[in-house]
Amino acid sequence: MIIIHSVQKLLNTSRQEASLYITQPNAGQYLHSWYARLLASGFPGKMMVMYVHEPSLMTVICKGKTIQGTWEPFLKRLGHLLSRFKFSDTFIQKELALAEGYTVSKTNNRSILSHMNQMVFEMEYAGRMADDYNSISLEALEDRMMGRPYQFGKRLHDYRTPLQYWQEEIQLKIK
Repeated sequence: MIIIHSVQKLLNTSRQEASLYITQPNAGQYLHSWYARLLASGFPGKMMVMYVHEPSLMTVICKGKTIQGTWEPFLKRLGHLLSRFKFSDTFIQKELALAEGYTVSKTNNRSILSHMNQMVFEMEYAGRMADDYNSISLEALEDRMMGRPYQFGKRLHDYRTPLQYWQEEIQLKIK
């Protein structure tokens, strides 16, 4: 089960209510908590949903306007993102198998929201520079976010990328 912490605008667009009680993650599940918000694409009526993993800040972007409409593409894109960055096949299969459904909740981490606001500027700019909605390269945006350094500690020089998070904190063997 995945917990999706959604901003209010995405909850309204998706016509969903936030759960008062959040389920616990499955034992051994790393990718259980995600934050989600809408992104403007720069094209009228066309939106994207940005999913950001807490705490690694790994980002998955899907074209669409609702959580329900982007759930299946999210799972597919998550698998492709993990494959592109050479996560082990067993890790990918295990995490996707544990993501059998989702629970929607309100956001509760202002730090993640502030990082998301920084990401939005870059992604919306890239969308506006594209020739049309279909030519927005979601893979390029996700790859850029995986290599983007974020401050993670209290000291001013504590920065790491989402990929470094997985290598250092979780100590996964990325081939």
